[in-house]
Amino acid sequence: MRAPGLLVCAFAACAYNPNEVEVTLAPDVVSSLDGTLQVRAVVQHDRDVLPEKSVTISIAYTDRNGTAHAIASATGTTDQRGEFDTTLTGLTWDGIGTVSAAADNGPTGTATFSVLDRSPPKVSITAPATTHAGMTVNAMVVASDEIGVSQVTFEAIGMGIGGGPNNRAVITSGELMVTVPFPFDVQSGTPTGTTIMLGALAADLSGNLGAAPPVTVTVN
Repeated sequence: MRAPGLLVCAFAACAYNPNEVEVTLAPDVVSSLDGTLQVRAVVQHDRDVLPEKSVTISIAYTDRNGTAHAIASATGTTDQRGEFDTTLTGLTWDGIGTVSAAADNGPTGTATFSVLDRSPPKVSITAPATTHAGMTVNAMVVASDEIGVSQVTFEAIGMGIGGGPNNRAVITSGELMVTVPFPFDVQSGTPTGTTIMLGALAADLSGNLGAAPPVTVTVN
């Protein structure tokens, strides 16, 4: 698709050096679940588009925590419409960035984008090694997120669950990975073989929720 008003250069004009590079992005707001950005660079001389010009696409990308992330650059040659198209991947951190397109013997064009965090935390539960009636046991919940974990919630459900802290949330520090112990009480007299279901949720700093695969423990 040629930008409105652009003309393909005449044969002699094709020897001109570029004096403008126009960069367009699709989309300019990227979901972290997809992490893909389409880039088009149009190389021009006084509004005439220039075929067979080398183009290098580079990217500066920083997440919301201020950490820079390296994204592979791309190189190519403009087609007969003066265009070079490429796809950038790996944009999976909430943040902002700038795409630069540099033409040989010419200027550099830029365009900016943002990435919105839509990726939920990853959560897992490690069950206690033994679960006996009349004791308090600990389950461990591990949660990780590329931006940071803000809260972990735990719940133990089943016959024999006592009145202790069996359903509670812990506010975490926003670290990329957290391990949180959660105690739960098994009442005295709970029959051997009784099953208890353990569940956990985690929220990240963007408000996305991730659930752990439920774990079943048996009173022994």
